Amino acid sequence: MKSLGKLAVFLIPVGVAVNIVGGQIAILLKLPIWLDGIGTILIGGICGVVPGLIVAAITQIINAISLPTILPYMIVGFAMAVMGAYFSKRGFFLSFKKAVLLGIIVAAVTTAMAVPMDVIIFGGFIGTGNSIVAAGLMTMGLSVPVAVTISSFTFGLVDKTLSVLACYFIIKSMPLHFLAKLPMSEYILPPKN
Repeated sequence: MKSLGKLAVFLIPVGVAVNIVGGQIAILLKLPIWLDGIGTILIGGICGVVPGLIVAAITQIINAISLPTILPYMIVGFAMAVMGAYFSKRGFFLSFKKAVLLGIIVAAVTTAMAVPMDVIIFGGFIGTGNSIVAAGLMTMGLSVPVAVTISSFTFGLVDKTLSVLACYFIIKSMPLHFLAKLPMSEYILPPKN
């Protein structure tokens, strides 16, 4: 991997902005998904783990200004950065099918990380659309952890798959000469025929 250069440093605030804008759009449109990890996955995928981790941390700190209870979820952002970089090295941003699979993987991992926090810290009610679904599942007799897991994974599957696909299409739309300058260029440039 190339060293963290000026381009990666320049792209970190872009990743943070993408996260903040995605999250605000989801809030304004009252969507039951978050869309606040696109920048983290993207920067992890095109610039590597460290820039992705920085994007995740800055995003969470900015979001915690208005909603401090989300600060523990910074670890979920870190996981998205690591997965963006790890799976980028395995060509997951070169194929639509692999990008969809990556969305499913990210949803599974982030759900596994977030649900214990949802249940232990907040009793399963974090004030989002999936809390309403979880409450409905609990009235049907499911336990809090099971209801929160089903609800979180369902919404997370849509959110993370859309987020990874957004990254896939952003990378595909970048000019080849720009991709060639990025730290993860050897993994995101289309194979030569």
